[in-house]
Amino acid sequence: MSSTRADRLQSIGTLMALVISIIAMVTSIYEAGIMKSQQKSMVWPYLSLTQQSNNAHFGIQITNKGTGPAIVTSVQVEYKGKTMNDIDELMSSLNPERTFGYDILTNSTIGNYVFTAGESMMLFGLPYNDQTRIVKHNIPNIRIRIGYKSVLDEYWYYDSKYDKHYKEEFKAKTEFKN
Repeated sequence: MSSTRADRLQSIGTLMALVISIIAMVTSIYEAGIMKSQQKSMVWPYLSLTQQSNNAHFGIQITNKGTGPAIVTSVQVEYKGKTMNDIDELMSSLNPERTFGYDILTNSTIGNYVFTAGESMMLFGLPYNDQTRIVKHNIPNIRIRIGYKSVLDEYWYYDSKYDKHYKEEFKAKTEFKN
């Protein structure tokens, strides 16, 4: 049985259609990867801690410098290597002689909090005076680790001791409660 010219042309047309289909499929997969990367970058959280200080006030502030919300999943606070349970224990450790009343303390609860892009919040703050000077002096001995995730369930945590972010989930040994 001999092939006719029409059969050969049909085979070539079929092969070309198959090649074009494969190219279209590869292009679609590539574009889907690009879209996924763009989506991740649009909802990328990036929590950062800074020590705020001026002549009248000082404290530790948390800011989401990312492009998307940061969902806090875990918070651990240590002072001189000892894990703190809550703000009262932290303030007692920072100021063993309790030279001031806690009515002047500003603090925020961040456990399970969602920071919007660009949002800042004081973890704790105090007016700067002779009674609170010891707390300001002891702030460098505080280590804060905050686990957080994006709305796409990508996990990170920030460690203030090393001023670094890690792309992994963090679960505190003892959750810090404000």
